[in-house]
Amino acid sequence: MHRNMSSNISENKNGYVKIHISEDKMTAEVELYPPGEGGSSFTTNSVEADLNAEGVIFGVDKKGLEIGILRCLTESIAVKGLVAARGLKAVKAVPSYWHLKKRLLSLPEADLNSPNVDYRETNPFFLVKKGEALAKRVPENPGSAGKNILGEVLPAGVKDIRQFSPGENIIEKEGTLYAASLGRFEIREKVMSVNETLEIAGNVDYSTGHIAFPGDVIIHGSVCDGFRVAAGKSIFVKQTMDVSQVLSHGDLVVEGGIKGRGEALVRVSGRINAKFIENATVEAHGGIRIEKSGIHSKFFSLDLIDLGEAGVLVGGEVWALGGVKAGSIGRPGSPSCNLRVGCDYLVERKYKGLQEHIDRLETKLDKLRNRSNLKPGHQEMIRQVEEVLEKMTKSSKELLDKRYPNQGAVVTVIGKITEGTEIHICELSMHLSSPMEAVTFFYDEEGPRISTRSLTAADKKTVEAAG
Repeated sequence: MHRNMSSNISENKNGYVKIHISEDKMTAEVELYPPGEGGSSFTTNSVEADLNAEGVIFGVDKKGLEIGILRCLTESIAVKGLVAARGLKAVKAVPSYWHLKKRLLSLPEADLNSPNVDYRETNPFFLVKKGEALAKRVPENPGSAGKNILGEVLPAGVKDIRQFSPGENIIEKEGTLYAASLGRFEIREKVMSVNETLEIAGNVDYSTGHIAFPGDVIIHGSVCDGFRVAAGKSIFVKQTMDVSQVLSHGDLVVEGGIKGRGEALVRVSGRINAKFIENATVEAHGGIRIEKSGIHSKFFSLDLIDLGEAGVLVGGEVWALGGVKAGSIGRPGSPSCNLRVGCDYLVERKYKGLQEHIDRLETKLDKLRNRSNLKPGHQEMIRQVEEVLEKMTKSSKELLDKRYPNQGAVVTVIGKITEGTEIHICELSMHLSSPMEAVTFFYDEEGPRISTRSLTAADKKTVEAAG
């Protein structure tokens, strides 16, 4: 649109103005064309009047118009794109909300742009410490209404803010949310919480990475080969666990079985319960309960290793302070089993390590003593090594007395035990030269020796009931 500033002089002589109003009615731009010789001019007031005539009554920039008109008339040039009026934008009201700390913003429900995790060393779980600040309260901003260049009021409206409310194990203090316990920070259905249990709906694989959590861990899927799981409390696995390394300060319960390869290691402070265990090294301070089979594995327990009335033990090595109970032990054509009961494997491990250290020191001491040119410093070194050896030898003897604390431990087999099986009860040993069936091996103080007694029908029922 445009207006001529004089109607009785032809347009090519008169100065004139073109007015452009934006579609959103928030800006008005003008084009200023200078008059020709003898033509009429325009002023700031006349241009403002033209704007008013087009409905522009708010946000007129008189100062900007003056500068633009002065340039147009003094330099006799057209001035285009001059913003003559600008509306006032509405500022949306912002309700009060909790602003998450930066490192928590990549949670799936807090940031829709979080990347997929596809490598083992990183996982998408956020562990927070007790007392760690999680979010800060942002106060309400009431906002303000706006106005377009036609003078129409623009409502402020309300900004859409994703709100989260504090839930379990989160406390508020002076406008800040803190973790009330050590655990996993998560947001579910817009509620923030610190969960002392880590629950994984699927598998432990590249989508989760290795798992390291201070509380209980519940895995509804399986644990895939090559992934480590560590828990400050217990671990519960609903399917099969392909073991690389599993560490737990509580119990380990696997509804499927435990399968390992190579250096596969399971070490728990509590009990282990699994359907089967294959090709793994398994250590438990508590008992180990296996429903079906323990095959080609190393078992270490400070309690009973129990395969019940039907479980089979094939190959491998067993250290069980509380004894062994199985449906059958060994299988024709398979490597024989080596069973040690009544022995504390932790004490045995310390004892062997100490003995190795003693052997190295004794070798070093012999070399020092056999030197032909002993210097004064060597004599002092010999004295120091002798002192250390004396202390270590004393500790070794003390450990030796603790290696076999349970002479009451027995090996009970409801079915068959194959020839070639090695049985050790405390310091006593037996090589089974022929297969036996329904038998208990026990420490016989007369001798002393390892003796056997056949299981009666009543014994079998007792064993089956206990299993």
